Amino acid sequence: MTDEFIDNTVAMAAGYALWFAGVPGAEVMRHLLDTRANLEADLAEMYGHDVAAAIAEAFVVAVVRRRAEIEAAGAMQRAVN
Repeated sequence: MTDEFIDNTVAMAAGYALWFAGVPGAEVMRHLLDTRANLEADLAEMYGHDVAAAIAEAFVVAVVRRRAEIEAAGAMQRAVN
């Protein structure tokens, strides 16, 4: 894995989180399950199934956590104003 791959993956997770902010959780998870499966399949040949699965799972967790942070910040902003 290269630094560029990691940077791109982190940026992609942040973008997904922003895109999904405010979207109902069930809909987000449906999309992220598909994304995880596709990412895992794409990475499996290069990194092997176990590593690809770990990367794909970490990606989904990162999106969900960042989405929660974005939504909490928005709620905080509304409460302050």
